[in-house]
Amino acid sequence: MPAFAIAPTFLSDFTRLTPDVQLDTLAVMRAHQAGESTDLETVADAADPRVRVLAISPDWSGVVVPEQDDRYRLLTVRPRDEALSFARELHPDIPVGPEPVDPRPIGPPELAEALTAPFDEWRLTLHPDHLRFAEGHFHGSAQFTGGPGTGKTVLALRRAAHLAERNAAARPEQSHESILLTTHNRTLAQTLADRLDQLLPDPRVRSRVRVATIDGLAHSVVQSHTSTSPRLIGRDELAQRWRAIALADGIPFSGRFLVDEWEQVLLAQNLALLPEYIRSERSGRVQHLAPEHRRQVWETLRRYVGAMRIEGLWACPQLAAEAARVLDLHGPLFQHVVVVESQDLHPTQWRMLRAAVPEGTDDLFLVGDPHQRITEHRVSLASLGIHVRGRSHRLRVAYRITQEILDRSAPILGPRADRGASDEDDTPFGYRSLLRGPAPVIRGCGSRTEEYTAMGDQVRAWLEAGVAPAEIAVAGRNQWVVRNAAKELEARDVRTTTLENTSDHPAVRLGTMHRLQGQEFRCVIMVGVSDHLLPPKAAIEAAEGDQVALEHTVQQERTLLFAACTRARDSLYVSYVGSPSRLIAGHH
Repeated sequence: MPAFAIAPTFLSDFTRLTPDVQLDTLAVMRAHQAGESTDLETVADAADPRVRVLAISPDWSGVVVPEQDDRYRLLTVRPRDEALSFARELHPDIPVGPEPVDPRPIGPPELAEALTAPFDEWRLTLHPDHLRFAEGHFHGSAQFTGGPGTGKTVLALRRAAHLAERNAAARPEQSHESILLTTHNRTLAQTLADRLDQLLPDPRVRSRVRVATIDGLAHSVVQSHTSTSPRLIGRDELAQRWRAIALADGIPFSGRFLVDEWEQVLLAQNLALLPEYIRSERSGRVQHLAPEHRRQVWETLRRYVGAMRIEGLWACPQLAAEAARVLDLHGPLFQHVVVVESQDLHPTQWRMLRAAVPEGTDDLFLVGDPHQRITEHRVSLASLGIHVRGRSHRLRVAYRITQEILDRSAPILGPRADRGASDEDDTPFGYRSLLRGPAPVIRGCGSRTEEYTAMGDQVRAWLEAGVAPAEIAVAGRNQWVVRNAAKELEARDVRTTTLENTSDHPAVRLGTMHRLQGQEFRCVIMVGVSDHLLPPKAAIEAAEGDQVALEHTVQQERTLLFAACTRARDSLYVSYVGSPSRLIAGHH
């Protein structure tokens, strides 16, 4: 007769059962312990033929899964039809309950000591082979691209610290900000500032580096040369505004199309005159526009942008273009610029950075991954006066993510080639990692309650295994998912804080997928990766029936999910209810 154990997740399920079902379940378990026969029913068409169903009452059944030897584990008790459905979809590789095992990966000898060090120290660990890049001299701009876990962010940090130390040694009497360390993401910028504080404890050296977002830099440059503070407007809000105006004006173009045309063609190519627009190639725009239609679009955009200027409203690429103009007039601000997540910059932002530093030795140091691009901007750096040919390096070896996580995440992007900012084709495949660890878990759940309960069990198991709370991140596509995750963890007395909190506060980090970009954790949970939530319905509707915009939207969601999943060094856990997102379907 098989022996039974109870899965940790079942204890939470049990409290939600009605009293009579609880009594029936206990009666079956006691009967089995007393040696009475217990029939285990096979499940037709089950993904795992070893899964069995246990009769609890005429209408309720338990699902049991095999363990080693002749042992079974009771996983859940549900109405009979629901139990059979759950049992059929239960895959052999889906864990029936998290075990408190330290997920720390194993790596080569040169990383063995760093992997056992506190994670805060690991976040600053540079691979020995990359030291020559961080401390090298480059006769002009240099670019480093690479897949997730190749150490791009740490390389940029170490480069900024090295330039500051070099500047302090050469000019000890000066202490002004001569180096800019910048990125597009506010949370990442704060993380970079905190890490730089660790690397440069001497305030005389640290004061030489300004850490700012791209938009923050543009805002400060423009504000310093105008009498008013620019007010930024997001592209989604702008698209809604222009859509309403276009409908009222009887213009046959959607708000999304007008915003994209303005940002991706006019601003991107710096087109100032109608003849230039008519002659332009409209790079990246599939929808054809005849010359007479271009005149109408030009006049429409001229009026709409003029109205924005009167209100004092600025779009981010527009503000960067104005900042570039100001810098061209008044001169550069820095001696060196280091850019993190460079794949997401707009051409106007590149023009601003080019104008912010004089052309010469070690002027621009760029790190990024074209496959983690969240925006639609594809840029030729050479056309903007940034020349990296001969000084462009591709980092092929990952050492900050396990091979298992890399293998599971790469298919999310699809087998597409992308063109990086250096005009070289790249693919998301072909990278290898020096670390090995547990296989990622992609878990299907029968209800939201089950999903959040399993999520809480997994977090608790990691904590019991010795993973610090601040080394665990839980993320969802929207705030609703994040709030539900927070409620479950708070109910278990697990402290939580936002992903924006970059301090060492002992709490599990929670936030949306966007906030994960550029960050690093030991363990990451992606919750709510269901087909009805990802891609979000609102994002699909925002495309307004434009097939090109729709394709861009879906690809952006792929990139967002890929970037979020690759923020884990040790363990990755992904869950969904019902059907998995089409972005991971076929890869679990």
